[in-house]
Amino acid sequence: MENLMPNIEQAAETGEEEISLPEGSSFAGMLIPFLLAVYFLLAFIQLRSSSTDSISPSGQISDALSSKYPKINFLALLTKDEFSSNLRDTVYTDKDLYLEMRIDEQALYVHYKNGHIKEYPISSGNKYLNKGIESRSGLFAIFLKEELHLSSQFNDAKMFYYMPFNMGIGFHGLAGTGYYGNLGIRPSSHGCIRMRTNDAKELFKQCEVGTLVLSHRGNTARVVAFAPEGFSNQKEYSKEDYMNLMAYNLNSIYEGKFFINPPQRFIVDPSIIPRIGINIGKEEDIPESQQVPVFIRQTFEVSDVVRIKEAKIFEVASELDPEIAETLALNSENEEEYIQPVVESSPELVKRLVYNPVGILPYFPPNK
Repeated sequence: MENLMPNIEQAAETGEEEISLPEGSSFAGMLIPFLLAVYFLLAFIQLRSSSTDSISPSGQISDALSSKYPKINFLALLTKDEFSSNLRDTVYTDKDLYLEMRIDEQALYVHYKNGHIKEYPISSGNKYLNKGIESRSGLFAIFLKEELHLSSQFNDAKMFYYMPFNMGIGFHGLAGTGYYGNLGIRPSSHGCIRMRTNDAKELFKQCEVGTLVLSHRGNTARVVAFAPEGFSNQKEYSKEDYMNLMAYNLNSIYEGKFFINPPQRFIVDPSIIPRIGINIGKEEDIPESQQVPVFIRQTFEVSDVVRIKEAKIFEVASELDPEIAETLALNSENEEEYIQPVVESSPELVKRLVYNPVGILPYFPPNK
């Protein structure tokens, strides 16, 4: 804007209506939109041609079909990079809310189905305290609610509006307000999640047993979302089914095959979530780019019959740039596998991608 000011002032003094722009700025400003327009036009033309492939009334093959060169799905190339970023495995809930605990922020976020989000300051576990346990990442579910709980480990300390989700660790308030200074600032608890008593009471009234709790430090590979309106599971899943589904979905992302082996959407049953939690993985383990099922259309004329062959990228790799061919390489045998993948997860895969690697929490007996 500073380079335009002299021209604007000069125009105001001379009464001229024309304002000159700095040399090259007009070209640079139009080049990117022009390239994008050409890119989308190519994709649109390809989609139109693929939907109107036919034999002309004279019996001749149309130009779109007679081309000897393979047609690459440019639209798939665009969506590949657009949708690969920030890709996460999504676990769906049919509850009215779910909880997201950010250990790194010392904050608890309550996500409501209507889109509203409420934040509470918390103070999580500090492993450097005597008998202290650091708060852990994972996908959990509240499995108990008690308005007043007496701690079995810490001299019958009163824990108000106690809601455990990770074995004995839960949200609660304490007597007095001396601990309020650490809320939202630093971990100061021996393991549980401390809140202001009024906040704990408010949260206690809203949550029900089975409310999901996503605990992480900002680098999770799994997230929670609300199930779409009217959506329901295709069948009644067993606990083993849920474990296989979660392992399959996360593994698809980790292997870069999110678009080739699409995730199976389902509403999780909170009762199947173990009290040590579900593994939520790590963001850094997700590849930067996901493969896409790009098909090449080739046509042949045999006895006046048009045969359309859907060939994979690797079948014509010699005609493509090596880097593009490698990026778009596919391993499946036919298109049906992309639409209806078979969910199969080995026990080893379930153990690695579902069960929480943090293990069992230690128990510290009370002082005698």
